[in-house]
Amino acid sequence: MYADLEHRWRSPTSEAMHALAKQLGLAPPPLAYDWHYAVADSARIEDFVVAYENLSLSDDEKFTLMEVILNSVIDAADTAILESHLWKNILLLIENNIALHIYSVWYYSSVEQENIEDAWCIAPWMRKILLRHQEQFAQPM
Repeated sequence: MYADLEHRWRSPTSEAMHALAKQLGLAPPPLAYDWHYAVADSARIEDFVVAYENLSLSDDEKFTLMEVILNSVIDAADTAILESHLWKNILLLIENNIALHIYSVWYYSSVEQENIEDAWCIAPWMRKILLRHQEQFAQPM
């Protein structure tokens, strides 16, 4: 049902993390791999989305910022965000930049989890996007 898109692997770059830290007033990245998890902030989701939409960002910066946004949504204690206009806007940003975010969509779809309750809280939405676009990005057989 779901294509394996591991071959589309992508991760935040050091340059993108440093640029975003400076532009958004985030803690500068340490040498740790998981900076985009560490700076996630559910109170700043809207600020992050506005930055994604309005700043002149490279593809690496957009990818990294979307990782911060998605982790901020996951970290939100109030899952009401998943019913909000803001969440719909985030999904639209992903769809409009699907080539850039397909790995994140695949990753957060948690396709290895049969029981959706064991997956990321955003997995149901990511799976819908994945189903719409996976054929375009799957490796040819």
